[in-house]
Amino acid sequence: MRLTVKRLLPACLLTAATIAGLQHPAAATPGSAGLGQAARQQARAAGVPTVVLTFDDGTADHLAVAKMLSRRGLKGTFYVSSGRLGKRGYLSVAALRAIAKQGHEIGGHTLQHPHLPEMFDAAQQTQICDDRRTLLKMGFAVRSFAYPFGALDEASKRIAMSCGYNSARDINGLYRPDSCRACPVTETIPPADLAAVRATSQTRLPRTARTLREFVTRAQREGGPGMVTFVFHEIKNEPRDKYATAPKEFAAFIDWVAQQRKAKKIDVRTLGDLVGGSVSPVP
Repeated sequence: MRLTVKRLLPACLLTAATIAGLQHPAAATPGSAGLGQAARQQARAAGVPTVVLTFDDGTADHLAVAKMLSRRGLKGTFYVSSGRLGKRGYLSVAALRAIAKQGHEIGGHTLQHPHLPEMFDAAQQTQICDDRRTLLKMGFAVRSFAYPFGALDEASKRIAMSCGYNSARDINGLYRPDSCRACPVTETIPPADLAAVRATSQTRLPRTARTLREFVTRAQREGGPGMVTFVFHEIKNEPRDKYATAPKEFAAFIDWVAQQRKAKKIDVRTLGDLVGGSVSPVP
């Protein structure tokens, strides 16, 4: 049974020593808020859509995915659940550091990937805040969050932002040809709701390069200088997995994205760069 009565927990505490121990250079950059503002201004001035490539769950294949992006001059946002790091099928801490070293963004995704709205507020806060605290202690400049399963309620949104995140990404809210034809083609820059950043969802759609391209070309035709945020999971050959994208199709898509970017028909940025803001402590 889904629990509907929730209890509040005071905000978690984090010592100044935790933040002082951050290792990632971006974490100590005082001008990161200004950089975000500059990125937004550049994106709007260009008058073309900005593509944001995000990857959920921290599965082991994402190290190779990060290398694929880097070879094409692209950067992505990788959302990881810290409680899964080092477990079978998931990234090790060393692999995650290798991804960050390539310039990709690391974001939080809760400790254990639960359905947040089914939990008391106190449990949600533990999942979201403790995950971010753990990633910060590991040295990652964690500013962005993604809701597991795209499941959220008003409490989830409030808690995510109270844990010090600058944005929290949904998996829905933008145009889909089958179920959301009236939805906007792009998210605004900056996002209309930082606690529920809208994204494209390809679940149950053919995950081909052609299908993925069509989200961008529609934005080029209709969306203007907004952002199209893609949500990827595992990049693997498994047709029965409704969340997986075949490596061949993914490679063809990011080849095209890199070409479009070179032609200045789109921009490509991480979500953290577009939203901006400093790396705040967990209150």
